[in-house]
Order: sequence, then C-alpha cells, then structure tokens
Amino acid sequence: MRMNLRTDFPAVAARIEELGRRGPIVATIALTRTAKDVQAAIKAEMRSVFDRPTPYALNGTFLKPATKTSLEARVWVKDNPFGKGTPADRFLGPQIFGGNRGLKGMERLLQANGMMLQGWFAMPGDGATLDANGNVRRAQITQMLSQLKVQRGAGHESRASGSTRSNRTIARQGVTYFVLPNGNRGLPPGVYIKRRFAHGTAIKPMFVFVQQAQYKTRLRFHEIGQATIEAKFSGHFDAEFNRPRPGST
Repeated sequence: MRMNLRTDFPAVAARIEELGRRGPIVATIALTRTAKDVQAAIKAEMRSVFDRPTPYALNGTFLKPATKTSLEARVWVKDNPFGKGTPADRFLGPQIFGGNRGLKGMERLLQANGMMLQGWFAMPGDGATLDANGNVRRAQITQMLSQLKVQRGAGHESRASGSTRSNRTIARQGVTYFVLPNGNRGLPPGVYIKRRFAHGTAIKPMFVFVQQAQYKTRLRFHEIGQATIEAKFSGHFDAEFNRPRPGST
C-alpha cells in the first residue's frame, strides 16, 4: 500500500505549493501519520479475521515514512530473508492475495531429507500439541526433528541414532516419531507420533502431508488501507497545515 501525494492527492499538491518551503514538511508529516494509521488498522483487521494471531504475525508489516524529497509513504509486509523466523510475506501474502502459502522451515528440512515430497505441505494432525495461538508448539517440532535426525542447532537430545543412550532418552520421553512419505496401509503421508502407555500404545498423525495449502483471500489489506487513507489523511494534513508555527501570533 503506497501513498503518493501527487498521485493520490492531486488537489493537495496545489496547497503545498502555496506553502512554499513549509509545504513538503506538512505533507511529509501527514503522509507518515496516515501510514501509521494504516498499519494500526491492518493489525486490527488481523485480530478480527485470524484465529489468535501471534505477535510475530501482528508485527509482520513495515512502514516506510515519507520524506521531504520523496512525498510517498508505504506500508507492506516484511520480507526479511535474513531475519529469524519465516518472512511475513510468505504467510501473509496468500492471506492477502489467495493461493498457496510458502514453505515453512520445517517443511524445507523434511523435503531436503527425502521425508516429504517436493512441493507438498505439512498440516497439523490430531497428534500435534497446539499453543495458545493455535500453532504446533515449537518444543514438539524440535523434539520431532531431533528424533528424525534433521534438527539444526540445539534442542531436545533425543536423536534416534540407535545407541543405548538415544534409546533410553526416547524411552524416557515416552514418544516416538516416524515418517510415512507415501503413506502406508490406509494411513496418509505424514509424520506420526507413537505414544507408549502402561497398557499399550497409540499412534496419531502429528502432521499430514497434502499437495496444496490453499488459502482464500482473508486479509483485506488494500481495502482497509485505502479506507483508512480516505478517512485520516485530510485530518492529518489540515491539523499540520493549521498548526501555529514557533514565533507566530
């Protein structure tokens, strides 16, 4: 979502010229304040349309303020390829435009190790433990990847190496993870969790592999942004336009 003064507010451009050197300052402040309103409105929309969105998702937009030399402000989703976590554009983009979401880090690891077909997606199953935001708990994912020997970095030391120590660790945890890349005996492709109890065992899918993770458009990013611009910009511009300058009477 971009706000360009000369494109979106041509009538205001004439008022700016009347102000002389003060004009670009007034416009810059009004554009940036409106962009902040847009960012807040989109965050409110996320809370409305998503089920318990995480703080990471709610803070998934960035704001580029206007400057005196570039009378344009921009609000968009973060695409930080070098930051921690999945870039916001990978999971918010499909919510804005529809279509398949991007692969998550866990899915890329499973595919790189031949445990999930290329281009498929992992959806939570009955064996997944969800956190307060409705996502699979990171600790369980770490434990799963560690047992499957695809874990990168520190985590649960329960690698299924076959050693006596490894077997003791897994036995203590009481759970075993295994993968069926192509499914087997009526079980769909996925990652399964086997829990041991005093009188037997139970197997449930932690993740089920599917060919598509299709999203319908849910986040009305551009609609909310445009409505906010139309509602807020004029007020910000007039307030700054009419603000008494130091030394004036």
